[in-house]
Amino acid sequence: MKEPPSERNIEYDRLLNRHPGNPILTPSDWPYPANSVFNPGAVRLHDSGDILLLVRVEGRRGHSHLCAARSADGIHHWRIDRAPTIELERKLRPEEFWGIEDPRITWIPELHQYTVVYTAYSHGGPGVALALTSDFTTFQHLGMVMPPEDKDAALFPRRVGGLWAMIHRPVPASGSAHMWISFSPDMKHWGNHKVLMYAREGGWWDARKIGLATPPIETPEGWLQNHNYEGIV
Repeated sequence: MKEPPSERNIEYDRLLNRHPGNPILTPSDWPYPANSVFNPGAVRLHDSGDILLLVRVEGRRGHSHLCAARSADGIHHWRIDRAPTIELERKLRPEEFWGIEDPRITWIPELHQYTVVYTAYSHGGPGVALALTSDFTTFQHLGMVMPPEDKDAALFPRRVGGLWAMIHRPVPASGSAHMWISFSPDMKHWGNHKVLMYAREGGWWDARKIGLATPPIETPEGWLQNHNYEGIV
């Protein structure tokens, strides 16, 4: 006999429903050759109200860059940049030599700009890079602000205690990777590092290695954050 759905599952069904048109974007939609498109950062633009996805695009050589796609409703009639929005610049930004990926976007009202925090794959491994933009056309690159190995990072949309705050996921030699929070006066120099959430030991779904999924959202009850699992086999 099939068990009736629990109240918890019914509540999830009310909140989250997968659109039947997924995936809404594929490599065949791209205006230039691409192996795959995935792991976008998402934001609603303040000027137009459009949904913008900053998509990780893997090129034919296997290196990733970021490309913007815009839609009025986030489902239909996507307008995709004709060339990479943030391309690899190995001479200017050698920390991105092997590609850039996994962006997370936060609107910063104080600056009237968006921050794009992404993973830069350097010769020494993946680190956290940060850029600022007001239009997703021109960018101010602050470079790699967290050295390897570190990723899964995003900024809070406002200062906390007078300092900018970032959640990120460094990987120590022990291999157990927790979610950390760090603080900065200028978004470039970071310190006061603290563990925010520990990965559990054992055979749990979130054992040994967890990371931030989406940027933190402020609610009347506090900060809402979502984390994902990247287990170690």
